[in-house]
Amino acid sequence: MTNGNDYLEKLNTAQRAAVEYLGGPQLVIAGAGSGKTRVLTYKIVHLLAQGCDAGRILALTFTNKAANEMRQRVCSVAGESVAARLWMGTFHSIFSRMLRRHADRLGFRSDFTIYDTSDSKSLVKSIIKELKLDDKAYRPGHVLSDISWAKNALYSPADYASDRELMRAAADAGRPRTAEIYRIYSERCRIASAMDFDDLLFFTNVLLRDNPDILEHYRNYFAYVLVDEYQDTNFAQHMIVRQLCATHGRLCVVGDDAQSIYSFRGANIRNILDLKKSFPTLETFKLEQNYRSTGNIVDAANSLIACNREQIPKEVFSKNGSGEKIDVIQCYNENEEGFTVANNILRMRMKTGDRWSDFAILYRTNAQSRVLEEHLRNRNIPYRVFGGLAYYQRKEIKDAVSYFRLAVNPSDDEALKRIINTPRRGIGDTTLGKLSQGAMAMGVSIFEVLDGKLEGLGFNKGTIAKLNAFRNLIAEFVAANSQGISAPEIARLIIERTGLLKEYIVSGDTPENISKRDNLLELIKAVDEASEAYAEQNGDTVFTMGEFLATVSLLTDADTQAVGDDAVTLMTIHSAKGLEFDCVYLVGAEEELLPSSMSIHSRDAARQIEEERRLMYVAITRAKRHCTITFASHRAINGKTGIQRPSRFLGEIDIEYLNPASGARLPQQRRQEHSPAASNIRVQAPAAPTVRQAVSDGNHTLHHSSELEEGVRIHHPRFGQGSIQGVDTTGSDHTVLVLFDGEPSPRKLLLKFAKFSILQ
Repeated sequence: MTNGNDYLEKLNTAQRAAVEYLGGPQLVIAGAGSGKTRVLTYKIVHLLAQGCDAGRILALTFTNKAANEMRQRVCSVAGESVAARLWMGTFHSIFSRMLRRHADRLGFRSDFTIYDTSDSKSLVKSIIKELKLDDKAYRPGHVLSDISWAKNALYSPADYASDRELMRAAADAGRPRTAEIYRIYSERCRIASAMDFDDLLFFTNVLLRDNPDILEHYRNYFAYVLVDEYQDTNFAQHMIVRQLCATHGRLCVVGDDAQSIYSFRGANIRNILDLKKSFPTLETFKLEQNYRSTGNIVDAANSLIACNREQIPKEVFSKNGSGEKIDVIQCYNENEEGFTVANNILRMRMKTGDRWSDFAILYRTNAQSRVLEEHLRNRNIPYRVFGGLAYYQRKEIKDAVSYFRLAVNPSDDEALKRIINTPRRGIGDTTLGKLSQGAMAMGVSIFEVLDGKLEGLGFNKGTIAKLNAFRNLIAEFVAANSQGISAPEIARLIIERTGLLKEYIVSGDTPENISKRDNLLELIKAVDEASEAYAEQNGDTVFTMGEFLATVSLLTDADTQAVGDDAVTLMTIHSAKGLEFDCVYLVGAEEELLPSSMSIHSRDAARQIEEERRLMYVAITRAKRHCTITFASHRAINGKTGIQRPSRFLGEIDIEYLNPASGARLPQQRRQEHSPAASNIRVQAPAAPTVRQAVSDGNHTLHHSSELEEGVRIHHPRFGQGSIQGVDTTGSDHTVLVLFDGEPSPRKLLLKFAKFSILQ
């Protein structure tokens, strides 16, 4: 398998100590970029070298990607036949395998079905309907979220119903019969011999708890249990590990409490912080050498995370040289932020020769990507949106844009078919099928069928009433567009009258719903900005919905063409965990965004803000050699533009590791003592730090022609910096001709609409 102990020579001292230890339960705290996967891989190789049977090693991960990577590494050392025998995979895949072997003990068939989210939501919806409950109060997604939480906390339907606090919370939320729905849902799953993803964890606990012989079998069978990313485990996962290893302690868990950022998925940081309570003989090993990043990036991240109280003290260090300090750039608004980041990437690439794929832009919420995407497209920078669709490809945006399309062209059948029942209005697939067939037979569009040609298609009065209501709604939008109503007004009319936004409000404040609401509000803002830009070019001429759609279609085409292997990556910070890039741009480092407003105003604000700080720590430590942090002094949030304050986290990073421009002064900050005791240091976030400005003057206002002359440099929030080529005061509407940097020809701006700053 291996040549003696050659594999151990590939490890540093700390890694080798963690790999060689077999004296009992161990916790390996792996700092960012410290070789966590290498340690897990060589731990398995070491167990094999010590004579452990591969078929008796259990290795649990959170993703198939992580499991496959580890398996391939083991395979390269131990051979494919050995690696194939490992019990290695995700929690859900491993435990479904176990459950199928013992399904009869739980009253299921061994070939039970595994429901996905849509299956589960459909079942919950039918139960709500059968119980004749208000589907606005009992939204299927919200109820399913409650059931999921209960299962991950190991509450059976009976446990849930008997818990007074849970019942009171359900009543306060307007869903007092949640326990009943949970009970019926579980019964229906059992009748169908089906489990959902949460059941795979719940019933594994039940199997081990209620069947001592099976528990004893697996305790003896698994010679060693290894768990990756332990900081991301929930209560159900922790209890499975505890049951399997409580007596023999042949356990190795690896993780980093400083990267615990998934509490919204049920992850509990206490599982890793308090592991010694479950395993009193636990030995802790620390991997503190970061092989990924330069010293300044590592030290900056250390100074930030030192402000957290809930942590296992460690001192991550790098031997990759000091490297560049972290740039912190203040922008006037998100448009200037997007412009600045795109230009910065262009300059950096020209300077270093990096590939586009060496760059990543990280943000707190998906809604932030829209402006960034536009500026990247404007400069022909290829990009891909990771962990989600490009902005205009997201479902809620495509739904809204389909309504926009119908307002301009009601004969657009594809747009109509997409939204005829979105939001739901009781028009099903059967009805839509009849409409499509009727339209084809008559040789007209579906809307024309709705508009006076429904007779003879076999619809009852109720269906006809629903179709007429839909037709009248679309006709209202068509009339508004025909009357010359502006695109921003039509956009607001459609969002309001269709209930697209309301749908994601009444169904609860889940991360998914909040993201969809933010995206729809961002769409309205996009129409507003397009209208303002149009006004600067065309004066008082109304910006129509047709003109907006023409712009959107071009952007979408460019978006599709830009995606490729060599492209800038855009992603949320949550999606970036586990990845690394040469150059990272963290945008939107502002109060109410990072940390989020929900964390700041939550009942458990102190703990939530600590997780937000860990989120920023994760973002910074994705960077290998260059990191830039930006924030805006003005940003539109929830549809309203307001003054923003820099994130408190910027004031917690030691000034020694930040890079202000010449003459700029950062606020005095309390220096961090970089030692294991740093976990007890509390740093008060200073007032808004004065950091490097993206432009010398952020006052974008209207200007009079008397202020301007040829050669004057200006900065426009949308087009960037440029030089005035001429000023025309001959007509009633004064104009200025500006050649913006990087553009082939000048733009003519109307002074009564154009807002820009004059650069000194």
